[in-house]
Amino acid sequence: MSTQIQPSDPMYRRLWGYAVERFPPVAYTVLVVLFAGSAFAIAGHLGGVQIPLETEIRAAMVVLLVFLHLRIMDEHKDAAGDLVAYPQRLLSRGVVTLPLLAKVGYLAVLLEMLLSLSISLNALMAWAACLVFTVLMKVEFGVGRWLNRHLVIYAVTHNPIVALLGVFLWVVTDTSWHPLLGLYLLGVSLGSLAFEVGRKIRLPAEEIAGVESYSSVLGITRANRMLRRIRVLASTCFGIMAWEMGDYVLVSVILGSAMLVSSSIVFGRLNAKKTEAVATIALLLDFVFVWVLAW
Repeated sequence: MSTQIQPSDPMYRRLWGYAVERFPPVAYTVLVVLFAGSAFAIAGHLGGVQIPLETEIRAAMVVLLVFLHLRIMDEHKDAAGDLVAYPQRLLSRGVVTLPLLAKVGYLAVLLEMLLSLSISLNALMAWAACLVFTVLMKVEFGVGRWLNRHLVIYAVTHNPIVALLGVFLWVVTDTSWHPLLGLYLLGVSLGSLAFEVGRKIRLPAEEIAGVESYSSVLGITRANRMLRRIRVLASTCFGIMAWEMGDYVLVSVILGSAMLVSSSIVFGRLNAKKTEAVATIALLLDFVFVWVLAW
């Protein structure tokens, strides 16, 4: 589809093509619904409250828009390298431009602010913390050259945005803090880190010149080992949550799923798409497990 879109096409068509290419609406909507839903479910269960559906929808929209403005920030950071590595992309071909995407990003931030304010002042403050962190991510904490030489540290330093968004969702519920919420935030952070690692592991024949991946930096064996360990840690967090809440059946399901994911990574020698799919499905299952646990 993207190859058929030209710079002369209407703006809505060009932006939609960009979204399909770089920010798939269905995939991100499913991800955000499960993320926000799991956060609301566990916070509501532990706090003994029912969060209004309208509030949940507005908060989920904030999270979705944050992911969008993060994507646009990444486009600005990586533009020079992507022009060489991915000449077929709409941005590289000039079908969409960085100034146009910047306007979309500013609009997204404005909508995030208004939606957060419409929920509560506390929600606005929690969102503001997320915004500040995304700006720090944009400037790579002032040490971009060093971080770009240390891919694993780069991923770890950018990962806290997930926990901050989780805190935002908790603040929206207006419930008291519970220690299991900390375990939830740690689990989803580890799960999202595994997702980030999993989408950048490739077989030797799939490596792209000039584009670093965890497999090119660490070697595919070490990269898969790192992915496996992060996934086990994430599953352990959710397993402990289920144990503490007395759902021993779900403990067995979570641990069994962790073993299945680990074995597929170890023995499958999966290509890039399959490795990314495994990491993605595992992350989505994390959210489903928490949702079931809260029920």
